[in-house]
Amino acid sequence: MLPHPLDIVYLILGVLFSLRQLDVSMRRATSYPNTSEADFERWKRAAVIAYRIGAWSCFGKVLLDIVLAYAFRSLLPPVVVMRTVGIALDLGTVALIVYAIVRIRRSRVLARAVGTEAPARARVEPSEP
Repeated sequence: MLPHPLDIVYLILGVLFSLRQLDVSMRRATSYPNTSEADFERWKRAAVIAYRIGAWSCFGKVLLDIVLAYAFRSLLPPVVVMRTVGIALDLGTVALIVYAIVRIRRSRVLARAVGTEAPARARVEPSEP
């Protein structure tokens, strides 16, 4: 049964995590003069690891789906085994994505604390004519 119905969602999430990881990894400490280099590197390392966990879990899930689909075709295990493995793989992937999101939020809090990310912008109301 290829592709798995959720694989497209995992692929999209994996691409989004990867793009954000690329954005963070390309930032340089010289762009943030009010932040010490040690604090910047600590934030950058935390953010890159968090996004990497999200990306690898999503892409790994899709790859494992393909590998297991071919393995199950040749081994022909009982349907209960295939469903159990599939559900466990889905739950494990969701758990890793949640873990990545928690780490991303922590890295954003750290970014605000060390000054590498501006706080949320205040909403500007349009002026009346």
